[in-house]
Amino acid sequence: MLAARSNGEVYSQDVSETVTKLRSYIPDKKDTKKTTAKASSPKPAVSKPVTQPQAKAVASGDEDAVDPASLLSEYEILELREAVPAGNKVYAIRVQFDESSLMNTVGGIQVFAALKQSAMVLKTIPDFDALYEDEFHSEVLYYVASTASESSLLSIANIPDVTLNAVIDELTFSAEGSASKTKASKPEEPAPAAEVQPAPDTGSKAETPQPEASAPAVQGDAGHPKKAPAAAANAAHASGSVLRVDAKRIDYLLNLVSETVITKASLNQSAMEFNELYALFQNANGEYKDRIRKLLDKFPSYLEKLQQGADLNTIKKELAADYAGMFELFSQFETSMKYSVTKFRSSAQNLGRISGELQEGVMKIRMVPISQIFSRFPRVVRDLSKSLNKNIQLVIEGEDTELDKSVVEDLLDPIMHCVRNSMDHGIETPEERKALGKSEQGTLLLKASNEGNMIVIEVVDDGKGIDVDAVKAKAVERGLLHPGKNLTDVEAYQLIFAPGFSTSKTISSVSGRGVGLDVVKTHIEKLNGTVTVVSERNRGTRFTIKLPLTLAIIQGLLIRVGEEVYSIPITSVIESHRVRSEEINRIDSYEVFNVRNEVISLLRLNRLFGVPSAEKGDDGHHYIVIVGTAEKKVGLMVDSLIGEEDVVIKPLKDQFTNSPGIAGASILGDGSVSLIIDVGQLLDLGLKQEMHARERREASIW
Repeated sequence: MLAARSNGEVYSQDVSETVTKLRSYIPDKKDTKKTTAKASSPKPAVSKPVTQPQAKAVASGDEDAVDPASLLSEYEILELREAVPAGNKVYAIRVQFDESSLMNTVGGIQVFAALKQSAMVLKTIPDFDALYEDEFHSEVLYYVASTASESSLLSIANIPDVTLNAVIDELTFSAEGSASKTKASKPEEPAPAAEVQPAPDTGSKAETPQPEASAPAVQGDAGHPKKAPAAAANAAHASGSVLRVDAKRIDYLLNLVSETVITKASLNQSAMEFNELYALFQNANGEYKDRIRKLLDKFPSYLEKLQQGADLNTIKKELAADYAGMFELFSQFETSMKYSVTKFRSSAQNLGRISGELQEGVMKIRMVPISQIFSRFPRVVRDLSKSLNKNIQLVIEGEDTELDKSVVEDLLDPIMHCVRNSMDHGIETPEERKALGKSEQGTLLLKASNEGNMIVIEVVDDGKGIDVDAVKAKAVERGLLHPGKNLTDVEAYQLIFAPGFSTSKTISSVSGRGVGLDVVKTHIEKLNGTVTVVSERNRGTRFTIKLPLTLAIIQGLLIRVGEEVYSIPITSVIESHRVRSEEINRIDSYEVFNVRNEVISLLRLNRLFGVPSAEKGDDGHHYIVIVGTAEKKVGLMVDSLIGEEDVVIKPLKDQFTNSPGIAGASILGDGSVSLIIDVGQLLDLGLKQEMHARERREASIW
């Protein structure tokens, strides 16, 4: 019957016997009433309006029905297995979000950022790009790898006023490429799950096998078949590592690959020609040596003929007749060699051009528009404006600016903190703005632009600016500043990036908790970027974030210190100098030198890294590379400058990770390893060394 129906045909055989058998399983009316009363008891709990505890119960029930491992394809499981670090466990965390939250559309990103601090987020369902869209997701499934405990991960995933519930499962991967749930789901708040406990009892009291099998299907899994297809649909699109690429860029890369294949064939042909030329050279060289040997053997006979009075011209003619051809032995080799070298040089130039374009094309594939982040903020600004009772207009510029996807993923939090800070601390209320003669509507500008190999993101408001006196008073109160110390405005602005620093007098969900700008600075420095702030009283504040376009390949300045070669990111290099020893001065035991009437502190890299060095060049000069920013710079004294080169960054792991002043390593063209200098850490390291030296001097005085 099933085969006929599956083929679209009508089943014409007698089914009366089957119908009779099925009817025999139907109980009497009295029993039906009792069974129906028992079996249908959980249905109203599902169909009636769902309260918050019931929603949690349903969520925990879904976890038992829809195995997080079943939502992964074999390829995704393989990707996850390869990405998990050694010693880490893999967990699936299902988080349910509160729709009544003011910023409910960014809840998924908030949990993502929180989990990322203690775990490696491998994948999300819906995918990561979908979380950036201005849309509320009631549930998000996070696949993470971590050494942290389940309870700590659950506490991280549960954010007050953002999430309703979180459930965690540990996953294991088999060698055959499958995944399974090893532990039952553990909700953060398990109490509401007791509401569905009567379901197993109903099934256990059923007398016949058929109701026993069907009862759990009605009671325990009633809501699951509807959600499973949706989850499967999400799984089909879900992959945290998926990158959407314009087809034109793929076509461009395919064209370059085809050119590479052609160039490869040309190089192979050149290699064969060089082999033939080598054989030709060996033959010519062998014949040349043979003729030279014969000539040397004949010299005694020629000398005898001369002594016997033979004519010298006759001997010359005889020598020319026998050995004049020696000058032509290498002519064919020389002609062929010139042709082959010219052809090889042309192929090498083509390969260099193609590899450069291929590198640029691959980098462009990793580039995504910053609009993925900026598109989140109209909703955020609108919700926060209502919460703060302020009238704020958001202006977005440069949303088509592209940067590396890995940078985009870590950029939302810093920009979010800057925006919230500008809205809460910077822009005034309509009444305050009106009293100051400003428009009642404040303006918040979010702008992105390119400067060479850097991307510049600016968060600008037209508010009241930073109160330098209030910042200084707060710094003195917290012990960050001596009461008698004079600070410039620029130095005061840097204080707001101190951990736990806040000038807000009230604590709210937006500010006053002492977290925010410290997070901004930490995140940006991890991305090898810088963040600066400029403010003008009653005119506004400007946060400027500068980041490299990509974290994979950078342009670096190669320097030599002793026998070691180091790379300095060219974006951090301001200028370089060659100075004489007498141009270096000392101020309070610090080495400094003058650059256009500006005093620059010096750091000797050989002393900083403990590398033996000549301390002075062969010509008696020192090479100094000035690095940093316009506001904060330092001179690095090195032995020599090698030149600029594209550097592929390889991250350092294990014990090298904590090496101060080192951001990574790269392999140079000659196969040697070059360490990449972290300029931000180097500036802090130099400052700490100066402070320690000052403390030692003060201690010796007292």
